[in-house]
Amino acid sequence: MKHFIYLLAVSSLLLVSCNQPFKKGENGMLYKIISDNKGSKLENGNFFELQLSQVYTGVGKDSVMIDPAEFPHQIVTMDSVGIPPAYYKIFTQSRKGDSIIVKQLTDSLIKAGNAAPFMKKGASIVTSYKIVNIFTSKEGADSAYKHQMEMAKAKDSIKAIGLLVKDDATIAAYLAKNNIKAVKAPLGTYVEIITPGSGPLIDTSVSVKVLYTGKTMEGVKFDSNVDTTGGRPSTPLLVTMSGDPSRGLTVIKGWNDGLTLLNKGAKAKFYIPSSLAYGSQAQGEIKANEILIFDIDVVDLLSASQAVTENEKARKDMMAQREAMMKAQQQAQGQQPTQGQ
Repeated sequence: MKHFIYLLAVSSLLLVSCNQPFKKGENGMLYKIISDNKGSKLENGNFFELQLSQVYTGVGKDSVMIDPAEFPHQIVTMDSVGIPPAYYKIFTQSRKGDSIIVKQLTDSLIKAGNAAPFMKKGASIVTSYKIVNIFTSKEGADSAYKHQMEMAKAKDSIKAIGLLVKDDATIAAYLAKNNIKAVKAPLGTYVEIITPGSGPLIDTSVSVKVLYTGKTMEGVKFDSNVDTTGGRPSTPLLVTMSGDPSRGLTVIKGWNDGLTLLNKGAKAKFYIPSSLAYGSQAQGEIKANEILIFDIDVVDLLSASQAVTENEKARKDMMAQREAMMKAQQQAQGQQPTQGQ
């Protein structure tokens, strides 16, 4: 619905400017500036706040590429070094409140080898840059940037809550269908305990040594430290529960959440909502907003001091292995190792 409203807004902007011809900028760029000539002029050395929108149009159904309702405003420094010359020349003609419409023909992008795979001949990329505000000081620009980041964070939190509700229902239905008994951890990870452990439950006072295998709900394996295919060693992963990287590796929230229901020796499956995994960021075989399943084996628990010591040893061992590999490569190529290697 938001995309439909946004397309109407873009269409309205284009209708307002349809009688105004495009000008030809540098490198064949087509542009027009929609202005009431009332705002303050954008000067070199100023900072300005830009609202961006972008549509792929001209072949079949128009597609939104940048939705201003989802994309935060950008804070830009007005200088000829950081801004491409063609755009800098356009912005020097602009004022606060102006909208700059830039049209790029896909034929030109394809010819130059800069087109995305989905782009077809005869289409256009129409980008609108609205100058929301102009700042004469870095303090004003920094304040605007901070405000945009706070708004973006609030939007992400609202999205994450909505996605968590959706994923929770999906996981619950999956568990019910497969007659799986699982307990929900505090943040929303479902934990199926396969083999109970012993001793106190895991908390932030310890770090955890874990064997694991990660899969999607469709059963596609994307990572494991148990699979020894190709001579890969089965080495437990040291995970920090406190967030302190000196005590082990920081992991996705769903892991830390699920581990609080386990103790030493426990084996379990984690069913992790996407917002507690990688969220909208695709990772290799993992798609955006994908629910993940992990087989977890808690091998050992380490105190803070033990974890720091082991983590430092692992770091030094890794550096030594890298140095040995570099020396071997240099010797194979007939080179002398550099000093310090």
